[in-house]
Amino acid sequence: MTAAVSMVLFPAAAFDLDWAHATLSAQGLEVAAAAQGLQVRWDEDGPVLRIAFVHGAQVAREAAATAAGGGYADALRGCDARFEIAIDDLDEALDEMNTLIEVQTTLQEGTGGFLFNDWNGELSPNPSSD
Repeated sequence: MTAAVSMVLFPAAAFDLDWAHATLSAQGLEVAAAAQGLQVRWDEDGPVLRIAFVHGAQVAREAAATAAGGGYADALRGCDARFEIAIDDLDEALDEMNTLIEVQTTLQEGTGGFLFNDWNGELSPNPSSD
């Protein structure tokens, strides 16, 4: 079974895993360093979300492909970084969606980026940029 992935796409600027760790911790989430990034959960009984930071030309090409033909193509062309939120059990994460929503919202608002969910193909801009 492949993990579901939610991505926050943005221009690299000053964002990285250290920033994500501090920002998510400030929201009251349990954040721990992991081999490939961070592990985040709301409490000990909630689902664990794995967060990785990826940046570079490949990310910019993938972001442009994600937006191809859509209304956000120009804005996404400048996105050369992303936080990948890997979800091992999507049903569990959606059943207890507070953790997922808090992580997505915190990272999206903090970076001013776009949110993309691979399980439904939904791409959304930062609500505060409207």
